[in-house]
Amino acid sequence: MSTFAKKKINEASLDKRLSRKLTVDAHEPYISIRSVIKKADKEAAYTLCEAYQDDPVLNWLTGSIKDRAKRLELYQDIFKSLIRAAVRKSREFAVQVNGCKGVLIWSESSGEPLTLANVLGKRKLWSSINGLSLMRASFIHHRGLSKARKRLLEGRRHITIHYVGVLPAERRHNLGNALVRHVLNKADDVQMPVFVELWGPDHISWFERLGFSVEDRRYLTSDSELPVFYLVREPRAPPATTLSSESHTLHLEPPREDTLIEGN
Repeated sequence: MSTFAKKKINEASLDKRLSRKLTVDAHEPYISIRSVIKKADKEAAYTLCEAYQDDPVLNWLTGSIKDRAKRLELYQDIFKSLIRAAVRKSREFAVQVNGCKGVLIWSESSGEPLTLANVLGKRKLWSSINGLSLMRASFIHHRGLSKARKRLLEGRRHITIHYVGVLPAERRHNLGNALVRHVLNKADDVQMPVFVELWGPDHISWFERLGFSVEDRRYLTSDSELPVFYLVREPRAPPATTLSSESHTLHLEPPREDTLIEGN
């Protein structure tokens, strides 16, 4: 065979491989979910800040801060602290998708829920702006969430999804679905229900499509018009599957080492 003929065959093979690769990339995008690493804390916090920046309940929790830039800076500090609080328990409790385009914080039922009250020890988050009001509002929210989990789950071991957010420009690409399903698969593997507190009604139908049901609703205060909804998803399992007690154990990676260092 001539060198020219071999070259034409090689070029045709390359074109075929490239065409197949491009087709996969275009129609079946690869979604990579992994733990938020130390160097990504700030980026992950920014993603959640962008996702929650206009959330009315978060605005209520953080008080009447008129300076939007200052409010967003506070939100980013809050989410960074919450991420670090999560990975202090297990590095799996804060996960990101495709370069921090989406972030999810979750936990297992052995600990307290991750709320703003968890980070109030960081004086920089509240001392200079409506400190007492912020502290009071956050503990009202924390207490209500703790009571709802206890009442609805009746002491059962469970998983809680605390925060899930996708950058506005990256929505409608199934990134949020992938993040939530990542946690739901873990819950199904160990036959645990999943609990979610949802701020407002906007995303109820989305969670219902993922198998959640609204179990309760309350208002943050007696004079508040801000409703929160409590959703639960019972575990799915193949009908013929029999799980041992060991199978109900949620095996988790250890905490991130950097979060165990005093002062970090």
